[in-house]
Amino acid sequence: MVCSKCGAQLPEGATFCTECGAPVQQTPVQQAYNAAVSNPAINTTPILILGILALVLCETVIGGIICAILCKKKVKEYVAAGGQIAGKVKVGNILATVGLIFSIIYIVVWIVCIIVGIAGVAASGALSNITFN
Repeated sequence: MVCSKCGAQLPEGATFCTECGAPVQQTPVQQAYNAAVSNPAINTTPILILGILALVLCETVIGGIICAILCKKKVKEYVAAGGQIAGKVKVGNILATVGLIFSIIYIVVWIVCIIVGIAGVAASGALSNITFN
């Protein structure tokens, strides 16, 4: 940023010039940026990170589901704070959805494998030879 009165270089977010003391007038874009950075409800990076984690951890099922649910909750908070689903939020939301779907698919596959395994053992007669004392 540059002071409009004396032309001195100012740090981002400064409200007064460090050289002449004049109040710094921020553009609407700078005001929106400062508001977004200072407001954790509008910070979109955690949404993207949770979406990535939901997809990466979907094989662990529980980790994928937890991250997906947390991501969806953050998206709702972000929208309630006035944000729009675009950019990192959109990508994070899509990744969380895909991670959640894959987690559910893994659950179904494991259940089918367990049922088929039990049925195979029962059909082979291996269970009939087991005696309990």
